[in-house]
Amino acid sequence: MAKPTAFVDSSVVITALLSSTGGSFAVLSQYHQLFTFQINEYVLAETQEILRTKFADKPDLISDLFILLGVAHIIVLHDPPKRDVLIAAKAISKNDAPILASALKASDYLLTLDNEFFGEPVSVLAGKKITILKPGELLNQFRSQRVA
Repeated sequence: MAKPTAFVDSSVVITALLSSTGGSFAVLSQYHQLFTFQINEYVLAETQEILRTKFADKPDLISDLFILLGVAHIIVLHDPPKRDVLIAAKAISKNDAPILASALKASDYLLTLDNEFFGEPVSVLAGKKITILKPGELLNQFRSQRVA
């Protein structure tokens, strides 16, 4: 049986790089055997740009990004077709539309810390296609399943 796929937003990747004690790092470093993690070219470029600009005083984060991608076995997908992005942009901001479009097309889960993904327009578009969670929520789900 194939592992479920989880598309990872740049907010989760950056948070995992900044703290090895939070849910984002825990999910990516400990759950790669249970999930196939994915990002797209857009998320990779966005993450690199944020690290270069907002965290210019921490140049090692760029190297750490590629280490994290390897440790978590994160697959980099091609960006979604423009038509898919335009559909997603009806439910979310233009900047987040390529993320939502890729997740809808290729994933079972979308992991994000961005509250915009939890709004009603996104929920309606996502329907039952994907489950959108914060990393800590995913951890809680799996911990409660193991106890039961």
